[in-house]
Amino acid sequence: MSGPGPRPALLAAVVAALDVVSDHVVVLDPQGRVVHVNVAWQRFALDNGGDATDWIGVDYVAHSAAPCDDPGAVDPINDGLRSVLDGRAARFQYDYDCHAPDELRWFRLLAVGMQLPGIGAIVTHTDITPQRLAERALEHHATHDATTGLRNRASLEQQMRQLVFERRTVAAIRVDLADPGTSAELVPVDDITQVATVLRELFPVPAVLGRWGTARLLVVLAGATDEHLDESADVLSSTLDAMSPELAARVRWHRIRDDRDLVALDSSEDLSRRTRGGAEA
Repeated sequence: MSGPGPRPALLAAVVAALDVVSDHVVVLDPQGRVVHVNVAWQRFALDNGGDATDWIGVDYVAHSAAPCDDPGAVDPINDGLRSVLDGRAARFQYDYDCHAPDELRWFRLLAVGMQLPGIGAIVTHTDITPQRLAERALEHHATHDATTGLRNRASLEQQMRQLVFERRTVAAIRVDLADPGTSAELVPVDDITQVATVLRELFPVPAVLGRWGTARLLVVLAGATDEHLDESADVLSSTLDAMSPELAARVRWHRIRDDRDLVALDSSEDLSRRTRGGAEA
């Protein structure tokens, strides 16, 4: 048997208070059915092709369950909301993404149990997109080179160590833009950024691209055969030649098996089987 309904005056006061907040708010009865959605929630639903009026009386907990192929898996949102409604938890919080085709969006769900007649919980959805974008920007700044937008040395090294730890076959195609005996500081920044653009075009994910030194860029590949590496190095060399014959780029590759190979990436000597133009090193 369901509990007594909410007192009209009390419910009206709650509704009026919730309708002025900017968070998306849903009021649930003790069984998890929707009693009210606030103005911000209705506006968001309408802006995204929904109809807020269809939600009144809907089993919100069941509707919020995430699809899963494993019938034995625990859905965190479903379980969390039930724990609040059943009185096993006073509150439940969960961050989730809700991306639009042309916009990245993240929200924080907070469910708080309410001991009011006819009301089981109030659920808020707070837009945390600015926070998440700021976190991603900080992470990108920490792991990527500001000039090229490629991964920085520390991030490259971490990626290669992880691949080696996973017992993957790892190789690095190295592009040197400074002639031997010439200071890397003299290489024009435009040359470095142009080569970085070429690397992005020729080596999509899962290749890992990065700036290893001032004028040294790397393409890290896992699972590539010697033949594939030879071909990739030759194509890259030809592309750089066609882009600018005056570009002093040397392309070569070698295997990454342990820390000694990582140290060898700093060497100015030919490390590999291939140099620019396909000649044997």
